[in-house]
Amino acid sequence: MDVGHPSTCRSRGATGGSGATDAEVRVPGTVVVGLGGIGSAAAYHLAARGATVLGLDPRLPGHRDGSSHGRSRLVRQAYAEGPEYVALTTAAWRLWHELEQASGTRLLTESGVLAVAPIGGALVADTLAAARAHGLPVEHLTATAIRDRFPAFRVADGWEGVLEREAGFVDPEATVRTHHRLAQEHGAEFRAERVVDIAFGAHPLVRTDVAAYRADRVVVAAGPWAPELLAATGLRIVARRKVVAHFAPTDPRALGADAMPGFSIQHDGHLYYGFPDHDGQGVKIGRHDGGEDTTPDTIDRVVRPDEVAELRGVLERFLPGAAGADLDAYSCMYTMSSDEDFILGALPGAPACFVATGCSGHAFKFVPVLGEVLADLALGVRPRYDIGFLSPDRAAARASAAIDR
Repeated sequence: MDVGHPSTCRSRGATGGSGATDAEVRVPGTVVVGLGGIGSAAAYHLAARGATVLGLDPRLPGHRDGSSHGRSRLVRQAYAEGPEYVALTTAAWRLWHELEQASGTRLLTESGVLAVAPIGGALVADTLAAARAHGLPVEHLTATAIRDRFPAFRVADGWEGVLEREAGFVDPEATVRTHHRLAQEHGAEFRAERVVDIAFGAHPLVRTDVAAYRADRVVVAAGPWAPELLAATGLRIVARRKVVAHFAPTDPRALGADAMPGFSIQHDGHLYYGFPDHDGQGVKIGRHDGGEDTTPDTIDRVVRPDEVAELRGVLERFLPGAAGADLDAYSCMYTMSSDEDFILGALPGAPACFVATGCSGHAFKFVPVLGEVLADLALGVRPRYDIGFLSPDRAAARASAAIDR
């Protein structure tokens, strides 16, 4: 049995001893740790290229414990978060359509996305700048134009918006199930095991509560469990609690996906996002900023009345017809990096170990392209996109600088 080389970095999850056997199972390929949105996409892209893939995750698709549940995530191309992302957003838009064709499953609703802010607000200004820099088709709308085009919106004079038509939302749970199915059809093997320890090195060793796997490569896409599994790597990441709520629209026809777009609203120093009523789910809204640092084991799953009231108040202000009866409210988690940019690439000093983490609540729209990039990296292929600004080296350097201060 090939036991590889000594590890250069070791990280242990907070679950303590694993109870796993000391015998190592040799995996002549890639172990993917975490099979949510990004991990399942990576497993699919690897398996589709003929690679040996073992995916590890104790939870089946559809659970609410991580960051890939629910029925909707916004998909945009004109990216206010930074123009350097646009090559990835446009690739992801193409790959969403390719995934639908390959799977025969509808995942994407092309409702468009409307961003609104006070005139001069960063959300609209940065979206317009990204669109202009990359030649993306968007419409810059006055408050009057917004009210005329989308009567459900109550936007006062002194506000503006930008509408992106080649945008919309995807179903995350259906996406994960689809990637699981396609990956397995291409030969990937998935096991319901909890990873408790990873020894990163030339031949990584992944220990679970059942077994130990010595692999050629490892991809870690563990969502809010990543801060524990990557604790020894020097990356500064933390899980953060967020809340979303669903409300019954008083006028479903005016608030459905065929009548209004997905939306983001810069209001009172905060950023809110939401979705039209879709498949009887009601109008969904959440707040992107804020939240409390947490862990998957300690997160408060109970949503407080004041948290629901805040979200209802935003709808009453901007989409009053959406603020009907409470339908659902739940907490979830972002995995935050210190600068809110993704951490994507090979771990410093561990060239056989690749991570996608610190996605900071804005990664699901990128899922198919992140899966493709991770497959490239694991197979030694140079990605066709510039991902240098997302490098783990830059994240580790910032962590070291913060410690030095």
